[in-house]
Amino acid sequence: MNTEINPNEKIVLALGFFDGVHLGHQELINATIKKAKELNCASGVMTFAEHPLTHIFPAYSPWLITTNEEKVRIMKDLGIDYVFLNPFNDQLMCYSPKAFIRDYLLQKYNVVHIVVGFNYSFGFKGEGDIQMLTEFGKRFNFGVTVIPPCIIDGQSVSSTLIRELIGTGKVNEVSTFLGRDYSIEGTIVKGKGLGHTFDIPTANLKMKEKVILPSSGVYYTKIRVRGQEHDGLTNLGFNPTFEKHPYSIETYIYDFDENIYGDYVTLTFKERVRGEIKFDNLGDLVAQIKSDIRNIHTRYRK
Repeated sequence: MNTEINPNEKIVLALGFFDGVHLGHQELINATIKKAKELNCASGVMTFAEHPLTHIFPAYSPWLITTNEEKVRIMKDLGIDYVFLNPFNDQLMCYSPKAFIRDYLLQKYNVVHIVVGFNYSFGFKGEGDIQMLTEFGKRFNFGVTVIPPCIIDGQSVSSTLIRELIGTGKVNEVSTFLGRDYSIEGTIVKGKGLGHTFDIPTANLKMKEKVILPSSGVYYTKIRVRGQEHDGLTNLGFNPTFEKHPYSIETYIYDFDENIYGDYVTLTFKERVRGEIKFDNLGDLVAQIKSDIRNIHTRYRK
């Protein structure tokens, strides 16, 4: 990842938080790359390692769609030269709009052009708006491009909309706005081993970082293990059949029988099959899981 830049190197800079790097963000990034080519200079994204609300209103800070590592990887794959993940701290939070541009941004980067979304705000309490940014551009000699809203199926694409779809289990609708299916990453760890007892072994995923998860229930998924993708049935939740069962993300992998404890995997959500159910006894739970396995095999694997 390129994070260091010669202070004299001219750059076109996209500004925003870019959670999810959804299709709206991608339009903005593509415009940044295009403008950089026109001006024969570098392209970059300046964003923050923490969501600003974690400092401003911690209670309202959203669960994120992507980790910083995923965000940077996606941006680099799109062709951005530099991704700057800067800390958002109390000092930065208190900058006036003018100070943010003049004393922070222009001191760190040799900006010749800035690209932002239509609703971009900056500075103390978000007091800086598009009009103010344009005025600063004239004063401090940089251009400004404002990207209009990305409208798909009559809806403005936003991280908030995508979080809502994920959080309510509508994972099959996410790709329309995200540009890809929603996925999470983590390490396979040992669980209670109940699945092996009933010949339905599951892989228990532990996430490295917290991101938003689909609502509790059973999902048809794809799991990438050791470079190969397999069909999966994933249960998310507390498994209410058992008292005080910890929250878990457990996946039954079709046509797979390998020891993958410690492996780092990617789990992609395709469709919600059913909600979480509390069963009266263990036998009914096992019967339902086996029914789910057959159901997914019939509906999605043929």
